[in-house]
Amino acid sequence: MASVDSKFGEECAVDMPGVTGEPVDDLNDAVEQTKDIESGDTVDRACENLSVGLAIFLLIVDMVGTGVLSVPNSFATLGWIPGHLTLAFCWIISMLAGVLLWYLRYKKYEVHSYPQMFSAAFGKKGLVYARCNMYPLLFLYTSAFSYTQAQAWSALFAGSPVSLKEWMVIAGFVSLVVLQLRSFKAMALTSMIAIVTIIVPVGISFFVFADMVKDPVAYPVGPRVLFSYYGTSDCVVAAMDILYAFAGAVVFLEIMSTMKCVKNFPYALIVSQTFAYLFYVTAGSVVYGLAGDATWLKSPFTNSLQPGAASIVANACIVIHASIAIIVTGQVLIYAFQRAAEPFVKRMFLGSDNAPYKVAPLTCNKPAALMWWLLWSFIVILFATLTNIIIPSFQIFLALISSLIGSQTTLLWPAIIDIHAFAKVRTGKQHLLTAFSAVLVTLGIVAIVLGLFGDIVVIIQE
Repeated sequence: MASVDSKFGEECAVDMPGVTGEPVDDLNDAVEQTKDIESGDTVDRACENLSVGLAIFLLIVDMVGTGVLSVPNSFATLGWIPGHLTLAFCWIISMLAGVLLWYLRYKKYEVHSYPQMFSAAFGKKGLVYARCNMYPLLFLYTSAFSYTQAQAWSALFAGSPVSLKEWMVIAGFVSLVVLQLRSFKAMALTSMIAIVTIIVPVGISFFVFADMVKDPVAYPVGPRVLFSYYGTSDCVVAAMDILYAFAGAVVFLEIMSTMKCVKNFPYALIVSQTFAYLFYVTAGSVVYGLAGDATWLKSPFTNSLQPGAASIVANACIVIHASIAIIVTGQVLIYAFQRAAEPFVKRMFLGSDNAPYKVAPLTCNKPAALMWWLLWSFIVILFATLTNIIIPSFQIFLALISSLIGSQTTLLWPAIIDIHAFAKVRTGKQHLLTAFSAVLVTLGIVAIVLGLFGDIVVIIQE
């Protein structure tokens, strides 16, 4: 297999028995290899030579999404000390899990996605399991960004006759347009706008809240406590909200595989995760310090801004941010869907004589490649929009699925694969790494159990 750090052309040359003239011993094996080549399971994506700086921007957008807008509400539920401890814990765990994934990618499995790593480690069953977990999660995250954008549109034009469901259709159209940015390099450059447009509304809210609480009759300050006075289930849900704000590990492998030098990924990871932590802790501390557990404080907290120019600017920024931030999870999801569906469609209409039908790499800008991408992105966004419209309690549904899958991609999967790959060959102090992975497995199981408990209690209460 060619190294990911080497430069590829737009068309990757792939040798395959039965296609290059090499004799085939088993026809079934040849068919399986054809499917693997078409789906991208035995070839690396074209390296886009991302610098460390661009990778940092991409990782920040992957991590610092609209999740920051719910952190103050998590603080209001947990209190000062548990809120800060949970944030610090998730920050450290996210970095360590990312480094563990990089170590596996750099030392053992030269792959560019979780499904490929599961395939290399556990075979076909592992591949199917990873796909069945990862892609539904990415679909829900993509739908959530579109949902958040629709909410921001609705808040921006409050009082208009356009309903939230109609804004969801508009948000879907905007997402479709933005998702035509196919390369990771284009996404990294655009991500700078996404970062600015999430920092601005958070900063605006600090000044507006400080002015609002000067009127204690209209905007009374709520309790500010060291430890929560809420029930266990509420605290668990709040802690899970913070954990899933650090759930970007699901696409770490895709991002590191587009870097010019994969060995530098830990530097980009540490900088991006530290920025995310500082941003989260600042937003949580300032808003909670100003408003406390105020009854008028909503989630996302920018919806609590009093009507005026500041609210308009904040919601406009969130529209832009949600429109751009969707490209990371959306692009990975669409490309996976394309690799699965496009070869099948081509074989159905063009026959199997010209197989394998390889999907154009993301760096290819030929008209045919752009049209195929438009088709698959339209289908994905259509289903995401329908999901937002049909499911009335989408946020609860997202939290439930995230409890099941998000804990796996952030905690369980890196640790389990590390134990599988290295536990038997480590000696001496190296076993400390295995022990650390075992701790991550334990934490992952605890997060799944507690997350499900909290979500189920909330669903029952609803």
